[in-house]
Amino acid sequence: MCKTFPNSYTMDEKMNEIIIESAKLFRQYGVRSVSMEDIARAMGVSKKTLYQYVSNKNDLVEKILDYTYQREVALLEECTQNDVNAIDALLKMSQLISEEVKLFTPTVTFDLKKYYPETFRKHVEKSQKFAYKAVSRNLHQGIAQGLFREEINAEVVATLYINKIEDVHDEDFFKGKEFTFDLIFETMFENHIRGIANEKGIAYFEKRKNDYQF
Repeated sequence: MCKTFPNSYTMDEKMNEIIIESAKLFRQYGVRSVSMEDIARAMGVSKKTLYQYVSNKNDLVEKILDYTYQREVALLEECTQNDVNAIDALLKMSQLISEEVKLFTPTVTFDLKKYYPETFRKHVEKSQKFAYKAVSRNLHQGIAQGLFREEINAEVVATLYINKIEDVHDEDFFKGKEFTFDLIFETMFENHIRGIANEKGIAYFEKRKNDYQF
């Protein structure tokens, strides 16, 4: 559920290690199937040492989700600098949001919804709210840079776009179709840009799209 974290976010190294190792095990086996003893064994420490950092498994899950959220905030904020082209920034933001969504495998999501419903609900709401704000800010930035159409409703478009990114990760959405995720993501992004950009923005996108790594 989380990968490496930017250097700007400081954390106790051992706690950081526990979070990353636990998240790897959860992704591989599911949250419910992994015990605190499994985590201690994988890290080569005693359960007593583990409980010096987390009070129980619920506490560990909360810390992992908070870590994931803080990582997302730090990375997305890097993409919203005023001097960055809004189209380039939106692509990077979309890729980052996509990566965050992919961290929650179907098994992990199922376990979190069933066994930690309130904790997971709060995380999803908080994460979606911040992602929405980041995309909305980007849309206003694109308008100010003369790349996006002035008449677009940034708040509505941002909401629809975040939902669209989440939809492309739904395994049932494209079930039975021989599409690669890269093709789906590229098509989604290009359609979105063509829907919000003005002539200048589309011209920039056409010039740059062959350089983009989808």
